[in-house]
Amino acid sequence: MAETPCSQLLANQHHQIDAGVKGIAEGGSDLPALARSLALLRLHVYVEEAILFPPLVKSGLTMPVFVMKREHGQMWPLLESLAAASAKAAAEGTMREDGRKLYQLLQMHNPKEESIVYTALDRLQAQPAEPSFATAIQAAQLPEGWRCALAPKQP
Repeated sequence: MAETPCSQLLANQHHQIDAGVKGIAEGGSDLPALARSLALLRLHVYVEEAILFPPLVKSGLTMPVFVMKREHGQMWPLLESLAAASAKAAAEGTMREDGRKLYQLLQMHNPKEESIVYTALDRLQAQPAEPSFATAIQAAQLPEGWRCALAPKQP
């Protein structure tokens, strides 16, 4: 049986993340769905930056990877703000603007990532010497306190 392509696994995560963030951005009140989406987004960014991006840079995709990392850094404060508000069960209305901003960033980020980065990952994965990215994606666990590479410095 063929392994699921990385692009499919990661794009599926994008859809799951988008659903929870979109809900709060549009005035929904499903805080558990938002919390799940934000936790998945944090893990998703970790997997990309720690596991997937290094071999892509090694294969010559330096600039696209830099752009993705920069965009992760732009999303990070919104992710943290929403996660903190969600954990405190803040009123959904207070999260709507950050949710809207994060959702907009995701809608600009995800198509580029899927068409350029994930396509390159699938090509790289097809090389016999490469380890299974799909296995690494599915087994990944976020280290406590991990922050994306270009996240703004904490005060």
